[in-house]
Amino acid sequence: MKMVALKAEFQRELIIYRRYLFSSVSDLALTILMFMGIFWGSNSISKGIIGQSLSALIIGFTLWTTIQNTVSMLGSNTMNNAKSGILQQLYLMPISSEKLFFNRSMVNITISLGQSIIVCLALMLFTGQWINFTIMVIWPTIFSLVTLFGLGYLIISLVLRFKRIGSFLAICQYLYLGILLTQFEKADLLVKNMANFLPLVPMVSWMRLIISGSAYNFKYYLSFSAFNSIFWLLLGLFIFEKVNKAVKKQGSLSFY
Repeated sequence: MKMVALKAEFQRELIIYRRYLFSSVSDLALTILMFMGIFWGSNSISKGIIGQSLSALIIGFTLWTTIQNTVSMLGSNTMNNAKSGILQQLYLMPISSEKLFFNRSMVNITISLGQSIIVCLALMLFTGQWINFTIMVIWPTIFSLVTLFGLGYLIISLVLRFKRIGSFLAICQYLYLGILLTQFEKADLLVKNMANFLPLVPMVSWMRLIISGSAYNFKYYLSFSAFNSIFWLLLGLFIFEKVNKAVKKQGSLSFY
């Protein structure tokens, strides 16, 4: 039943993308233009400075795109389902709500990765900065995906509890753009250690160090990335379980 539900989620998303292809392509183009605006604007203000960290900016922006397409879209879709009454019907499915949202997160992350690869290739093409990805990038990528699952459950919990969180999602979305574009790996040890507790920060720093070919402490970033991913995944699951049970007990699922 779980694989059938997962397959159905994939088919539903593919149908939506095919049906609204123009909108999907426009969203990708807008994301690319947003980065190019940052790139051209920064270059005109401080010539040559941004070129020194262009690879880091591309990596940070690409991962922000993944977060935007995964977590933010998951929250928006859940809000739309709650508004239209579909969410209540989904809770009547023969699979648990945990598996339901796991399937949705899996589908969103898979599709978002595909979109992020397209965005990354387009950014490298337009900026002329080609990034040499090595096999070591797999480590921070895996930890990042685990963290995204945890963030997805956190956002769903907020939607189930407060129903409308559109403004909150927008604030978090652009706040995190600044965080991911900040090179904490070059900061003081105290600042770097504190920043590594934020979602995805140690993985992004690790990726930038790998791609730039800089020397780094493998055990340091491995331990922080593992802790970061496990912590946010467990936190997301814990809060989701609490909120999910409370919503069912109170019967407030349809209170939109």
